[in-house]
Amino acid sequence: MKTVITGATSGIGLELSRILCREHEAKIIGVGRNTEKLLQVRNELGDCFYPVTADLSRLESINEIYVKSKTILGELDLLVNNAGFGIYKDVLEHSDEEILSLAIVNFVAPLILTKKMLPLMKENSTVIFVITAGIHVLMQQLPVYGATKAGLHYAVKALRRELNRRKINVLTVYPGVVKTSFHSRAGGDVDKGLSPEHVAFEIVKAINKRKKEIYVPRYLSLSKILTYFLPPVKIPARRKSS
Repeated sequence: MKTVITGATSGIGLELSRILCREHEAKIIGVGRNTEKLLQVRNELGDCFYPVTADLSRLESINEIYVKSKTILGELDLLVNNAGFGIYKDVLEHSDEEILSLAIVNFVAPLILTKKMLPLMKENSTVIFVITAGIHVLMQQLPVYGATKAGLHYAVKALRRELNRRKINVLTVYPGVVKTSFHSRAGGDVDKGLSPEHVAFEIVKAINKRKKEIYVPRYLSLSKILTYFLPPVKIPARRKSS
C-alpha cells in the first residue's frame, strides 16, 4: 500500500505508520516538521518509512511532498491528511500570524495537498481527513482550531462528491479527545482521552471496509444530531504552570 501520511512523527500519524508498516506491507512517505523525529521513526520502522521534512504552513512544501511522492512511490493508494495543531487561547488572544498559520495548516494545506496528489492516485485509492468530533460543539478553549476544522469538514463534504466521480474514496475521521502531544504543544495538558493506537486501529479497519466516515468512539456520531442542543464544551485539560 503506497501511502503518504502528514503529521507522521507523533500521535495518530505515528501509530498509523506503525500499523501499516508492520501489518500491511506499506511503503510510506512520512511527513513532519522535525527531521530528528522523522529519522527516529525511520530507525524504528525501517525501509518501509521514507521521511520527508516539510512545514505545511509553507505552501511551497506541498510541491516538495508531491515531487518526493512521485519519485519514491510513483503512484498512491492512500493519502492521510492528519497534520494539524491548535492553540489554547480565546479568539482575540491569537496573534495575526497564529490565526493565519492555523488556517493554512488545518484547512488550506489538506485541500491543496489532496488536489496536488490526484495525478498519482489510482482508482479505488483513499484520501483520509482527520478532523475532530468537536466541530459539532463550540470548543471554548480551542476556538480558532475548531473553526478551521469545521471549515475542512464543510469543504470535504463537497470534495467527496467530486472524488467519487474519479472512483477515489474519501474517509473523514472524527475522534474525540486523544491523548497526544497536540495538547501540550497547544498550551494545555490532557489527563484523559483516547489512545492514538486505538484511533489508528479504527482508521485502518475503516480503510479496509471503504467507509465514508467514522467517529471514535462511535457514540460521538450522536453529536451530529444534537448539535443545536449541546452546550459549549471545555476539553478536560489543565493549563501548564508558567
